[in-house]
Amino acid sequence: MAEYPPEGQEFHEHHHEHHEQHFEHHETSHNNHDPFHEPQPHEHAAAFEDVIVSEKPPAMETNYPIPYRSKLTEPFEPGQTLIVKGKTAEDSVRFTVNLHTASADFSGNDVPLHISVRFDEGKLVFNTFSKGEWGKEERKSNPWKRGDDIDIRIRAHDSKFQIFADQKEVKEYEHRIPLSSITHFSIDGDVFITHIHWGGKYYPVPYESGVPGDGVAPGKSLLVFGTPEKKAKRFHINLLKRNGDIALHFNPRFDEKAVVRNSLISGEWGNEEREGKLPFEKSVGFDLEIRNEEYAFQLFINGERFGTYAHRLEPNDLHGIQIGGDVEITGIQIK
Repeated sequence: MAEYPPEGQEFHEHHHEHHEQHFEHHETSHNNHDPFHEPQPHEHAAAFEDVIVSEKPPAMETNYPIPYRSKLTEPFEPGQTLIVKGKTAEDSVRFTVNLHTASADFSGNDVPLHISVRFDEGKLVFNTFSKGEWGKEERKSNPWKRGDDIDIRIRAHDSKFQIFADQKEVKEYEHRIPLSSITHFSIDGDVFITHIHWGGKYYPVPYESGVPGDGVAPGKSLLVFGTPEKKAKRFHINLLKRNGDIALHFNPRFDEKAVVRNSLISGEWGNEEREGKLPFEKSVGFDLEIRNEEYAFQLFINGERFGTYAHRLEPNDLHGIQIGGDVEITGIQIK
């Protein structure tokens, strides 16, 4: 079987035109770009599932090694998403994200999905390496410029991958090799990686779940990863007390261009709060964090502070989550 180096080594393609998931990081020396270097164990990364409760994580690692090599400790299942965030340099030329079979190195094993982000060509290139040779390239315009922050998400389905750039779908890529064969992934080339996250599933909407332990207690956060539907009018996320009161009703309304916040206490709604713009777009993904602090919920959307909602109920005993409306949910986490 043919050997081939990774993207950063200038390889040439044929131009034929539920339980918590974890993965193990492996790294090579920054000075060692040998694609056949045996990877060494690095650390576990965060993941999310239906509702995962995790301890407070350590400070996020902000400089993953490149080339980056990782072994999945569980199969990549339909509904799950791999999230890669980072930053490119002003002189970046190319970088790749690859899903592998058998090993994360480039020793000739199959690569079910190869994504090459090319600034020199202004293109995103998608391909598969199978049985010693590259298949036919599939190309899209590169939405990023040199120096941009990047957010790449790969969501697996039975017959295809959905690939997102900055939370917008850029490509559906039909499986050429079975999803179940994927065991490793790698990142290589001109990119600084700041965040890697893998997990999730298919969630029904309406969705309802209890939260074990002390629930979303002060000091904890509820994270919701989702995408408003193409013709979305409204959706909502509720945090509930054991008695059924809704401590926080978070209700983006596209038909009113507002995000309504409220509480339901003893069967009665209080006064609506709707300050701020609508930070959601139809068909564009979002990461929502509802952080429970002593006096208020702090609301963050895609890492940016959206607002504060002062507690109207005692902030303990939050043990229920409800999600409904015109939204697809890809991940939920309590941390």
